[in-house]
Amino acid sequence: MTTFDYGLAVIGAGTAGLTVARLAAKAGRRVALIERDRPGGDCLWTGCVPTKSLIQVAHVMHAARTGARFGVIVGDLRLDFAAAKAHVAAAQAAAGEVDSPAAIAGYGVELVSGEAKFLDAHRIAIGDRQVTAEFIVIATGSAPVTPDIPGLREAGFDTNVEALDWDSLPATLGIIGGGPIGAEFAQAMGRLGAKVTLLHHGPCILERDDPKASAVVMNVLNREGIEVRTGANVTRVDRTEAGRSVTYAHDGRDHTIEVERLLVATGRRPKIESIDPAAAGIRVSGGKFVLDAELRTSQPHIFVAGDAAGGHLFTHVAEAQGRLIANIIAGKRFQKWSDRVIPRVTYTSPEVASVGLQADQARKAGIRGVRTWEVPLSAVDRAITMGETDGFLQLVTGKGWNRFVPGLRKLMGDDIVGACLVAPNAGDLLVPVVMAMRARLPIALVAWNMQAYPTLGLGIRQVAGLPFEGR
Repeated sequence: MTTFDYGLAVIGAGTAGLTVARLAAKAGRRVALIERDRPGGDCLWTGCVPTKSLIQVAHVMHAARTGARFGVIVGDLRLDFAAAKAHVAAAQAAAGEVDSPAAIAGYGVELVSGEAKFLDAHRIAIGDRQVTAEFIVIATGSAPVTPDIPGLREAGFDTNVEALDWDSLPATLGIIGGGPIGAEFAQAMGRLGAKVTLLHHGPCILERDDPKASAVVMNVLNREGIEVRTGANVTRVDRTEAGRSVTYAHDGRDHTIEVERLLVATGRRPKIESIDPAAAGIRVSGGKFVLDAELRTSQPHIFVAGDAAGGHLFTHVAEAQGRLIANIIAGKRFQKWSDRVIPRVTYTSPEVASVGLQADQARKAGIRGVRTWEVPLSAVDRAITMGETDGFLQLVTGKGWNRFVPGLRKLMGDDIVGACLVAPNAGDLLVPVVMAMRARLPIALVAWNMQAYPTLGLGIRQVAGLPFEGR
């Protein structure tokens, strides 16, 4: 019988790695958590926590600047960039307490510092040290994608990682990429006082969401003075004395902008190569691990979780996958991984929160009786009182299991198969929708819940009640 140093070795101490390590240790396994940098992962240090903290600073700045519409006049408005960064750092310190080395030790997990590399299917080298493990979880995260633009690497650029280390606000900022990261940074930096130009190659920003959501956000960005260019193909970047010169093709013509800083936000990719998966006999295809429904690799004792697994690169997905793998290792194989209900939020103002399928996607998936129900935010009284009526609340329904029970579908309505909410705090408003979708509850269960007046949450009840009006 083979004896291993550890019952479980986890490579990467981000959300996925920390979750599976903590739960496996709690279940009685000896666990090694290998991290080459610092525990917490991208979310804590370069992603969710610092960027949303910076967005909050921008939100306060914008509220002060536009307070006159509520009768609030603010004089001598200015940004203390050092104090703003201190707020970001304080948020990281508070959120990171549960990820600290001391906390990890308290979980009963051994934190091993260094770069991990497979030697074979059960052996891992960390510098001069070698460890063996019965089970292994790869949770190495993801890295920004660098587009192949002539002159870009030579001219130099920033990603969200470097942007958080800026010691001053740039006077002018160019952003390449109109996904969530690009849109969030564009609005935040614009509200803080930078002149921002956002260049996106596609026909609309936030392409994964409903086109109407994209239009709302783009209109708001334009209204706030951010120049958004969709259908813009960046053809060259050059270094200048003042910063960067960016050339792009748009509407059949070449254009050039001069910016102090250039932020590239064109997506992320799983980190794979450095751990040498081939040495462990792990199959990789197209730059991604080949995984089964339990997130196993071609080696059944080796799993992948979080951004390294590809697909949905969200912290909440990483946490859920970590929990799933911990249960499987513990012998609790009561579920498989499913991406049927994955909420996602873009933290612009208004926020864009989506889950499930859009109407056309639902029809293509073979769902019958697809219908869209929508309420404009201007019809939600709480939004009116807030002066925040840009947006809408949309639910998509289709025939579910209750169609097989005589009379039940007419009484309870169809299943919710998707949603797109564009509103303040839309991510929080998505919670009851996600719960209903995961439990496959018909829309009536959302419509019939009493909500306090006036709240934004009442808007969800309003749109869910549309199928039953006039009955």
